[in-house]
Amino acid sequence: MKCTGAFRAPYGKQLVVMKHPSVPCEQAVYGSFPFWDRGYAVLAQSPGCRPEWLAELRAACQRYGERPPGAAEAGGLFAVKLASGPWMIVRPSAQGCDDQGRPGALAFHALFVGPADYRRAGYDPFAFAGALKGEWTAETRVLSSAVCVLEPGQVVQDDPRAGPIAEALARRRRVVVDADGPIDALARQVWQRLPSSVRKRATVATWAFDGMAQFDFVARPRSAAGSGDDSSIALYETEGTGAARRPVGSAYLSRTAVIVALSIVGGGLAIGIVLRPARSGTGAAPTVTRRYAAPPDRSHYRDEPSDPDERRRVSEALADATDRFGLAVADRQADPVALMALWAREVRYRGPLLMPEERATLGQMPGHDGALALHWDAHVRRFLDDRPLPDGFARGPLRWQLDCLAWSFHLDAGVPSAQRTAPEVVHGLADALAMDVPVHASSLTGRYPALASYAAFLRRLPTR
Repeated sequence: MKCTGAFRAPYGKQLVVMKHPSVPCEQAVYGSFPFWDRGYAVLAQSPGCRPEWLAELRAACQRYGERPPGAAEAGGLFAVKLASGPWMIVRPSAQGCDDQGRPGALAFHALFVGPADYRRAGYDPFAFAGALKGEWTAETRVLSSAVCVLEPGQVVQDDPRAGPIAEALARRRRVVVDADGPIDALARQVWQRLPSSVRKRATVATWAFDGMAQFDFVARPRSAAGSGDDSSIALYETEGTGAARRPVGSAYLSRTAVIVALSIVGGGLAIGIVLRPARSGTGAAPTVTRRYAAPPDRSHYRDEPSDPDERRRVSEALADATDRFGLAVADRQADPVALMALWAREVRYRGPLLMPEERATLGQMPGHDGALALHWDAHVRRFLDDRPLPDGFARGPLRWQLDCLAWSFHLDAGVPSAQRTAPEVVHGLADALAMDVPVHASSLTGRYPALASYAAFLRRLPTR
């Protein structure tokens, strides 16, 4: 069966029509449901699903986040390229309460599409939208391999934001949109404007509560960004394929222009400048944040081969710690460097932060709530992605690698490795990053939007 799709050439003048055949795919459903007591797990899968696909589905869904207070329910879709090969197109959906009566249960229906079939579909994740479901029952136990009938592309009215967003994606900028709900219509328009060379690599989430760094183009709840500007869009620079992304500033889109904050380099240190709209009557200046401090000096460590048994025990300790923090580990005997790199990349907070004046106000607030908010702030800042692992990390001695990992989480002196075995250092790192008390609702989250993002992130951490 075939259907017709349409997309626009770059930045949208000439309309090009392509015919898309239907394509085969595998599928799986992961989530928490009111009709079973297994928590978050795979409900059903088609016979062709591979274990590594399901592991990556679980990891991506765990990074999706929890709905902040007042935000729209889970919805839309997201599409990412899996390290194991296929593209994965997923529909998140709200399931109400779980079997314990706790609200916020989510399900994720995933389609796994091979690279060749994704190419035949015009690298268009929205062509698969009609095949994605959101309602599931206790009778759903087995899914079949499917042939997706692709949706025809639709010519829609231009959103003035679509062109600048497409231009930013073509320049390898990551785009984050603050919105009140899923932005499927805008995202479809953006995709119509992208050339195939960008479509073939670009990842997208039309609505997500967290895990922004895994997407090139993503919409998040406005409360998570702390902005009341209806057209607020943040741009991020991508440092090559698969590399970490760093912010180059925020852009606020009007119907006629895009104002992009630039990054600068000075004094040998990278400095990110974040521009925020001035508050009425304040004339507030941009906030400048210094990035990167010096990692541990490698010359202070013995450059000798590590004991294979010690490396095995470190791998096991890292795998155990990774499980505690909700990340999927396919190989528990993987090289410790790969597991440390996974931690440095994924166990991160990339949401909004309290401003200095907000922290000062909270510090002067009587009672428990202000102190608790500052405690959250201090703990969240350990997870900032502002200390990348140093050059040559993979080739360094094991103890230096462990200390660099602790340093990257702002634990410069928090895990003294000299007095501990290498596996004990890993366990000490995990304990230092775990929460010391459960995270409960705060009366201040409505007044300080960053606190709502803090709470959503901290609730996913283990408690020591």
